[in-house]
Order: sequence, then structure tokens, then C-alpha cells
Amino acid sequence: MSRRGIEEREARALGEAGSVRSVSIERAPGDGWAVVLRVGMEERVVRSRREDVRTWATLDSAAKWVARIGIAEAVVRIR
Repeated sequence: MSRRGIEEREARALGEAGSVRSVSIERAPGDGWAVVLRVGMEERVVRSRREDVRTWATLDSAAKWVARIGIAEAVVRIR
């Protein structure tokens, strides 16, 4: 993924503020799932403090994280 990263803390703040236009959950490089937020005109992949891409082991765990930050809808990209 060649998108700019966004740390979980900032993603959570934007989600709770209603600033996220859309969300997609996609296959992460290697294994697992990644969350991509559209903020303004940019797509930003959620990253952790140590990794460029924050991965969730299951689609379900990624979807639960999206719901916890206040977002009710996400698109799943399986390819």
C-alpha cells in the first residue's frame, strides 16, 4: 500500500468527530486485514506505532475496531 499512514489514536479521534468520509477493510500486505480511511480527498491506512500498516488477524476484529471508533459502515475489499 502506498498510501500515507495515520496512527490509531488520530484515526479514532477523526472517527469520533465524524470527519471520516468512508472506510474500507482490505487484505493487508502479507497476512491479515488493514483499515483504510478516506479523510478529505486522501486515503489513509491505519498504522501502529511500530508498523507502517496496522493489521488485524480477522475481518471480524477489523470490523469491530471500525465500529468502536464510531463508524457504522465499511466496504470490504477482498482482492
